[in-house]
Order: sequence, then C-alpha cells, then structure tokens
Amino acid sequence: MIIAMPMSRGRLAGHFTKAPRIGFYNEYHHLVTSFDNPALAGGCSAKKAMLDLIKQQKTDVVMVQHIGERMLGKLLAAGISVSKGDSALSIEQLLDQSTDTTFRLLDASQGRTSLNHLKKGGCCGGETGGCSCGGADAKTTILSPDNKQNTAADKLNYAGFRVIN
Repeated sequence: MIIAMPMSRGRLAGHFTKAPRIGFYNEYHHLVTSFDNPALAGGCSAKKAMLDLIKQQKTDVVMVQHIGERMLGKLLAAGISVSKGDSALSIEQLLDQSTDTTFRLLDASQGRTSLNHLKKGGCCGGETGGCSCGGADAKTTILSPDNKQNTAADKLNYAGFRVIN
C-alpha cells in the first residue's frame, strides 16, 4: 500500500496542491520517495501533472488536510482513497490514521469550492475547457457518475478502497 502525503516543513501541508513536496510512504510507514510538487507551477496542466505523479506512484491513499472539490473528485474518480488528516498530528499518527475508513472523504463536494474557477470562466478561461479538467459546469464524484441519488448504504460500500495484498 502506498500513502501519499503533501508535505510542508516536515508536516502534513495545509492545502493539497500548495504543498512544496509530496512524500510517498509504504505500508510499513517508511518513506519510499518524495518529489517536488509539480502543481506549484500553477494552472490546470501543473495540477494534472501532480495527479499523474500520484497515479504513477501507484498511490492507494492520499492524506490531506484541505483539498479542493475538483482535485478531490479527480482522485476519487481515479480510484484513489482520500483521507482527512490534521497537520497538528505527527507523520506516524497520520500514517496510522490512513487505514481508518472513518476519516475517508467519499464525495467531491467534501472538498473546498474553488473561488477562482468560476471567476476565470471555468477551466482555462473557456466554457468547455481545453486541459481536460471538466469545464465550468463539471462536478466530479465517484459516487454519482451518472447523477443518480445515492443512499448512505451506497456510500458505505464505496469501491475506491483497494484490497491490500
């Protein structure tokens, strides 16, 4: 199991895409590797590069304190579990907490709404986008890909949690 954690000053970063580095830990809580955060370059393509990096590292769980709803939706759509953490906790405590499903974020609406996204006219200044981030009206959620209403039981059976071999 690989756990990705956005890092700032040796702690969990306050905001996912604004973290200076991303650390990747294994199930034994050892740091496997870390990278400078490509999202710091700004813009849709830089955030996509961050998402691609997380996918390339075969990440199972991402630990966050705060995350935007669009990025959260993309992680969930990729089958990556997202767990809510607190930067006041130590890295070891956060890694222990990463397997506790009560801290999981299950829907994109649990992320922060982008204040700048709609001001800019949606993705990349256009109505349909251009960088595949979904356009101005997209609301990504792994639980409601076809806009059906889900019950609490459906959310409980969320398939994004990967089986650990």
